[in-house]
Amino acid sequence: LPPSLCRSLSSLVHSKTGGIILFVLQFLTSLNEEGLLWFNMTEGRWDFDLGRIRVKEISENVVEHMTFQMARLPRKMRFGLMLASFLGSNFDRKVLEKAKNEEEFDFNSFFSSSIEAGFLHYDEFSKRFVWANDQIQQAAYELVPRAKRDSFHLLIGSRLFLRSSPVELKSNLLFCIVDNMNRGVHLMNEARQKYDLASLNLDAGNKSIAASAFHSAERYLMTGISLLGNECWETKYNL
Repeated sequence: LPPSLCRSLSSLVHSKTGGIILFVLQFLTSLNEEGLLWFNMTEGRWDFDLGRIRVKEISENVVEHMTFQMARLPRKMRFGLMLASFLGSNFDRKVLEKAKNEEEFDFNSFFSSSIEAGFLHYDEFSKRFVWANDQIQQAAYELVPRAKRDSFHLLIGSRLFLRSSPVELKSNLLFCIVDNMNRGVHLMNEARQKYDLASLNLDAGNKSIAASAFHSAERYLMTGISLLGNECWETKYNL
């Protein structure tokens, strides 16, 4: 197809796949299989249904395929992708620095490789790294075996908590810390850990109330309450 005829399709495919060639090929194949992209024998060229393609979701098998391809990357690159996927749809370098240990992977190598591969891009305005799309983040997330995900959430949340300043714990980083630690709350055994997390949930709940995010506030506050034992009325009355 000449550029004038396929520009709208190529722009749409790029927005849905992040321009990653593995995603592009898989997505185009699925479009052909579903009759949204076909060869027009009469006109002797490829044709497509742009309206139906626009509302089409990336299928789960595309995510599975992407996870399979990511699993073949070098170990340190895989670990970086896994860790970054637990930090949300976008994050800054400082947060990733706090979440990793020095020997796990090299920052510069990881970011340059991730951007070159199309997994991430750097937003100059916000100064944050952003996943190309939700499916790529999900594919990286699924590199972590399901049985180990909660413990990985707890590990990342705990690292961020222990390595953050009091000022940082009052920023939006608080939500990333609490959301991760809450996923691994059932793995906590020490009362001190539970009290620390209960306090963080209280802060997150209050911060959510201030932002009128009442459903989130309820979730944080109820989680915090569930972490407190009967003795807290005497030992942790402020909570």
